[in-house]
Amino acid sequence: FNKDCYTNSDVSLLLCSYCSYHNIKNVRSQQEKLPAIPNSDAILNCPACMTTLCLDCQRHELYKTQYRAMFVMNCTVVREEILKYKYPLKKKTKRGHKKIKPSSESTTGSESQEEEIYHPVKCTECSTEVAALDKDEVFHFFNVLASHC
Repeated sequence: FNKDCYTNSDVSLLLCSYCSYHNIKNVRSQQEKLPAIPNSDAILNCPACMTTLCLDCQRHELYKTQYRAMFVMNCTVVREEILKYKYPLKKKTKRGHKKIKPSSESTTGSESQEEEIYHPVKCTECSTEVAALDKDEVFHFFNVLASHC
């Protein structure tokens, strides 16, 4: 590059075109490196301190304020505590017949099959309980602020 051959306007034009070419190239390469945005139903935040808890979650079909997720942030699982949820036993009865109560031995066995065990999940910043973790390592959020995507 011999600047004696060019006028000042030629040099500035070359520099502008060079800079704009490299800026466009840099923008394109940055766009290619960006991670894909997950197809999430909402972004979940702690209701007390507004800390982001989850970027990729699914909304519950029946309970619209509840969400489930596999990948979370700023959450602490309290493994020392256990939350138990017992599902009601569904009995099929024929029309007009009374339900027959099962013996105590069969009740004990069926209760253990109908019981789910969870661990509470708290926000790491303020210790607000925001979710529960099930045996399949799925987080069930129930106390969150959701910003719908």
